[in-house]
Amino acid sequence: MTCYVLRGRKGDMLIDTGIPLIYKRLIEYINPYDIRYILLTHAHTDHDGNTARIWKELNAEIFLGERDRELVGHFERQPVKATSSRYRVRNIQQNVCGRMRMFSSAPYTPDILLGNDRNILREYGFDAELIPLPGHTLGSVGVFSEGVLYCGDAFTAIWGKPDITPHAVAPAAMARSLKSILELSPEWLATGHGLPVKMSEARLVIRKYLLMHRHQLK
Repeated sequence: MTCYVLRGRKGDMLIDTGIPLIYKRLIEYINPYDIRYILLTHAHTDHDGNTARIWKELNAEIFLGERDRELVGHFERQPVKATSSRYRVRNIQQNVCGRMRMFSSAPYTPDILLGNDRNILREYGFDAELIPLPGHTLGSVGVFSEGVLYCGDAFTAIWGKPDITPHAVAPAAMARSLKSILELSPEWLATGHGLPVKMSEARLVIRKYLLMHRHQLK
């Protein structure tokens, strides 16, 4: 998975913390920055797995979508569904593995719970807008800054190309979030898996998915 740093006037923000396996490399990556905040796009262990450890190391404040608070360390509280028939087997594996303690994140307590206030990040010194992106999880959020949407798993490039994320807790909500991304029309999508992709390359993929799932937009 992919983590990002957003520079701010009152300190910098780490967006997602990855799995424990990357902890050493993550610390090396963020070392040049003044990390005062951690924003989690959602509370799946591949995105929040190092949060408790980094919080202890840096005493950074943690931002998390309010509806994901119940999800911290408890994947089973929001079981995912396949977004396409080709992901049905993968989806079963996801739900089974997600219930195993070895795939659970160490517990942490969010300092700031995020809802629908899009301007909240400006209060903390960031030229950025909070974008609610429910669907992959109920509390998924993104950050829009300088033409880039840090979108977590609302969209993906996990296989090296733009694609729809394989799983969603609420597929209809995810479809509406994808529609919101089209309307926002950022220049880049900084996805939670893979390298950032140009919106010009992602747009056709999103439109095709929404056309096939247009009933979910009603």
